[in-house]
Amino acid sequence: MKIFLSYSSKDRALAEQIHLALRAQDHVVFFDRSDLPAGEEYDVRIRQAIEDAGLFLFLVSPDSLSDGAYTLTELAIAQKTWEHPGGRVLPVMLRQTDITRLPPYLRAVTVLEPTGNLPAAVADAVHRIAAGRRLRIRNNVLAGVGVIIAGAASAYLLAPDWFSSLSGQPASEIIGKDGAPALLVAAGKFVMGDDETSPKREVYVDAFYMDKYEISIARYAKFLEATGSRQTPEYWNELDLGSHGDLPVIGVNWHEALAYCRWAGKRLPTEAEWEKAARGNDGRTYPWGENAPTASLANFGKESGNPFAGGLTSITSHEDGKSPYGIFNLAGNVEEWVADWYAEGYRTGAVWNPTGPDSGKDKVIRGGAWYGRLDALETARRFYVNPADRSDDRGFRCAQETPK
Repeated sequence: MKIFLSYSSKDRALAEQIHLALRAQDHVVFFDRSDLPAGEEYDVRIRQAIEDAGLFLFLVSPDSLSDGAYTLTELAIAQKTWEHPGGRVLPVMLRQTDITRLPPYLRAVTVLEPTGNLPAAVADAVHRIAAGRRLRIRNNVLAGVGVIIAGAASAYLLAPDWFSSLSGQPASEIIGKDGAPALLVAAGKFVMGDDETSPKREVYVDAFYMDKYEISIARYAKFLEATGSRQTPEYWNELDLGSHGDLPVIGVNWHEALAYCRWAGKRLPTEAEWEKAARGNDGRTYPWGENAPTASLANFGKESGNPFAGGLTSITSHEDGKSPYGIFNLAGNVEEWVADWYAEGYRTGAVWNPTGPDSGKDKVIRGGAWYGRLDALETARRFYVNPADRSDDRGFRCAQETPK
């Protein structure tokens, strides 16, 4: 496979080790820019190398993301070449970097964070991607039976149920690395926003998977056990894992929610993805339609109380309030973190897979909560809060790409 390796000159030593590991697997790697002529021909050669590549490997470090870095120019070329990075762009965390500095294009896929032998881990991830593509091509020739494909941003093989065994199309439901079921949200246009809180506009969102349920206390406990050093959520000492395990986890900030999703090989949904999952294509006011909220449809309106004693309800509760795609509790129970920085309105935002502004002060939250007010349950309603904030009415769920 042809690979373009984008890295800062300050990371050349590690980049060279990765280059050698990839060449040992017979990949053709564009690595050394030093022998290219300066000027216009240099730009043309770089652009051609990126367009010819089957994979754009971006080594993430503070230097590769610094203002004026040529790596950002290379990334811009990659974005013009592949509108969506899924399956084509693999960001690799080379040195510890503030993830909020990542451009939206890279945030659309999960960053590979190797442990141990970094060159070997990167080579292994690339090998799985290449193997997945060969299998996909072979199976297409053989009439498209199930496919095992490696996700571009993770270092493990995804389950074969990513594709339905008969049609070769993405399965309607999959099981994530964390054991959580996720449902397919079909690609397409929908009307985002409302005239009261933000201008309506038509946007397009690629197909993706959204967790069927909010992340539960039990699943988050497994994450804490697996990672070892993670800070426990606020209110953690007040719960009983045995009796509260199926309640949604609360007391996590945005960074902790993102860390869980990345550990599970997933990511936080964008604001646009969240809203499409909640309202579908018909512009409905609530996930279930236009009927006013009731206790059978959503968990809301509790003026006070203990979240673990009558406040929260099970992540599998309120089946009658499911969204058009079958997703539970997108209105009520806990409000949910999404990936985007908050912006006042949508007037200047992208209309194709929008990801929000590049930076900001607050993160968007969606969905209303167990003691939230009624209008917070509306699918277009949006709120915002500092990403470091924790609350007893806020949780999250994850999203992930479909195979390309």
